[in-house]
Amino acid sequence: MRENSPWRRRLVWSVAVIASLGLIAVGGAGWYYSGLVIDPVHASDYPLTVTAVNGDQVTLKGGSDTAAPGTYGLTWEDGNALLGPAVATGAGTVTRKVTKVVRGDLRPGLHAYLDRWLWGHGNPSAAGVPYTDVKIPSSLGDLPAWRTEGTSPTWVIAVHGRNANPAEALRVLPVFHKLGMPVLGITYRNDEGAPASPDGKFHLGATEWEDVAAAITYAKANGATGVVLYGWSMGGGIVPMTVRKVPDAPVKGMILDSPVMDWRAPIALGAEQMGVPHFLVTVGEWVIERRTGLSFDDLDQVRHARDFKTPALIFVDSSDATVPVGPALEFAKARPDLVTLVRTDGGGHTGSWNVDQARYESALKTFVSSL
Repeated sequence: MRENSPWRRRLVWSVAVIASLGLIAVGGAGWYYSGLVIDPVHASDYPLTVTAVNGDQVTLKGGSDTAAPGTYGLTWEDGNALLGPAVATGAGTVTRKVTKVVRGDLRPGLHAYLDRWLWGHGNPSAAGVPYTDVKIPSSLGDLPAWRTEGTSPTWVIAVHGRNANPAEALRVLPVFHKLGMPVLGITYRNDEGAPASPDGKFHLGATEWEDVAAAITYAKANGATGVVLYGWSMGGGIVPMTVRKVPDAPVKGMILDSPVMDWRAPIALGAEQMGVPHFLVTVGEWVIERRTGLSFDDLDQVRHARDFKTPALIFVDSSDATVPVGPALEFAKARPDLVTLVRTDGGGHTGSWNVDQARYESALKTFVSSL
């Protein structure tokens, strides 16, 4: 039979088309999945429904963490309340104690979310701390921020997590206010109200550290002789990037809450939870690097653990279903000379304060006093 017979040409052509379509499909899937990681999203999600309000108790339906132990907020579109512990559970419902309705009308039918920050998108006055709105000059333009006052020359710079905002720091403001430490709650590129990055994408700390460096410059220009960088989640990955990239900055310590110390871990976990095949995770990571220019190896703080000289206080919760605790534990194990590790259980992602406020705040005071 001739090598170039029509059936053979058709077969080769068909295989080539199928292979091309397969590559296009894989590439498209990788592009879509990469977008879930690097595309900013600022819309609020309200997965809970208020089914009953009886005196100082509220019954909630939906969500996966409604019965989590500890203290939380309940935030809905135009209101907020503070919640105590769960007092009863039913068929798909949880009843919690209401300690205070901060604003709005708490009533059946509301859609809300369990709020680890306590006060939603509030400002420091919600935590009883006076503040001033400020602007931080950066290479991309002015970054909105707020600043509390204090007598200490050491400032705390609070760096929130992905798709969050400076209100994430409100829980801990009273601790630093009592210690006389000013707190600078910052925004960074692609936040609501802040300048966008040139490509409009998160770089997972690979460029966001520049905005933290700008905040350090602002603090120094306004009297700070040293700073403590405090990051939650993605902010907990941006902070060590800043320390590595600006080694001469006067950073006295890092406080990291549920930090992303290696982005491969939460990306793989998120894919598993979504049922994404493992090979697509690798494709997605490759696409992310090509779309943003970042390097996952460079963002891996465990890989660079020996480069650090700055003391760190790290909080992790074993119930964290967003950022695996493994890399943070590996980092702590690699640098026991620098790291103080606090482990909690039941609080979930960035929920260590909520589940054990007394222990959390005691660790904060001890750490900053040691600096």
